[in-house]
Amino acid sequence: MDADYLKPATRRRVPRVPGPESRVPIARHESAERANWRRVAVTAALALTLAACNVGPEYVRPDAELPPRFDQAVESVNPPAAVVSEVWSAFKEPELDALIDQALKANTQIAQALARLDETRALAGLSFFSLMPTVTADSGVQRNKPSNKDPFIPPDVGTTDTYRLGFDATWEIDLFGSLRRQSEAIYREVDARAAALDAVRLSVVAETAQAYFELRGTQAQLAVQERNLANLQENLDILRKQLEAGRGTELDVTRANALGLSVAAQVPQTRAAVSAQEQRLAVLTAQPVARLRAQLAPHKDLPALPAMVAVGTPTEWLARRPDIREADRLLAAEVSRIGVETAEFYPKLTLTGAFGVTAQSFGKLGSEAQRWNYGPGLSWSFLDFGRVRQRVRAQRAVADGAVARYQETWLKALEETENALAGFRAWNESCAALELAVSESRRSAGLARLRYDAGASDYLAVLDAERSLLDLEDQYAQAQTHRATALAAVYKALAGDFAR
Repeated sequence: MDADYLKPATRRRVPRVPGPESRVPIARHESAERANWRRVAVTAALALTLAACNVGPEYVRPDAELPPRFDQAVESVNPPAAVVSEVWSAFKEPELDALIDQALKANTQIAQALARLDETRALAGLSFFSLMPTVTADSGVQRNKPSNKDPFIPPDVGTTDTYRLGFDATWEIDLFGSLRRQSEAIYREVDARAAALDAVRLSVVAETAQAYFELRGTQAQLAVQERNLANLQENLDILRKQLEAGRGTELDVTRANALGLSVAAQVPQTRAAVSAQEQRLAVLTAQPVARLRAQLAPHKDLPALPAMVAVGTPTEWLARRPDIREADRLLAAEVSRIGVETAEFYPKLTLTGAFGVTAQSFGKLGSEAQRWNYGPGLSWSFLDFGRVRQRVRAQRAVADGAVARYQETWLKALEETENALAGFRAWNESCAALELAVSESRRSAGLARLRYDAGASDYLAVLDAERSLLDLEDQYAQAQTHRATALAAVYKALAGDFAR
């Protein structure tokens, strides 16, 4: 079964081995042992030459059918310029910069992703040694005392010592690239882990920015509520004095008191939200919340947001997204494993050798009994091709699934980006409309107060105007927070370079 992400492996041409008529005869004075070692060297050279062949398909990245431009990009807000590398520098917010630096250094999610990357790198380094010979040293000493009752042993044989020293060597020659494909797969997984680390870093930076924006936005909302509550309390005191002087009504007092209580009921919830955002920032930056509070100013307005956000092109975006790079590298690793399974169709060549000495005293090691052996071994499961074929088929199915995951990844990433752009544009428009609404409502409340003071209307009109103003101010504060967090979502979706 062929797929568009596969192409046949490129097989290198194997040089012809000289025939018997071209071989140089061994000199007569050359020892037989030296001639044997020469044959081993020739065999090893031949095996290394054949090892240039790698069976299995080569990886070709699947095509992504990207649009020429983002659907939700608006020229007035999203110019087609390249995404800046230091996206958060546009806020000119030192506190945010410090929090992001702290998160990149100490965040526990980043530490876990880095540990997984180090683990995979170690396994990749281990796979390199599978291509090398394995040498095992063997040494020991043994004291022997035969039985005095054994009729086959002379009675004068006493206790003897036996010393032995030697080594065994095994080398699997990678004739058809099975070991190389395994190493290739694990190194591609290393690249996938590195991309996953980048994805975690990107997510942590975006979450830190969003939590900071929500903290400052909620603090601004709390300040509005507390200021309005103080104004309502001041108006209530005035109405009570007017009632005592006989110039007001109890209905006006109760209505004003009810409005003040409704605002007061919102304050504890807003304070709890501030505390929750502080706790979230403490977790993201891996520090106690008390230290975080000491690091931050008690209250600051939301930073000024950039008027325009450059989005670049979808093609540039595809290369930046770390989650897409991770899916691509995992797919490439599965393609490499097809070659690992395909290599089982072909024979395996192993070179083995051993050398050892044995003596009855340590000083005589090397001068007494010696043993050695060497030679090639060939194994081939040619009677098991049906099972091998099914394993290859299964691995191709795994690779097909990885293709689907890759396509799903970039489709979801595109969806996330389009939604983030749409959300930011929507909150921009909402903030602009609410800013005008707050201005008009504030003017309406002032006019209602003037009419009441002039005796042209009752206090109910003032309360209605103030209630409308309070609601709009609260909505505007929330909208500003949503706009800032939406911008952070845009930067995350665009996957700018957050390295510092």
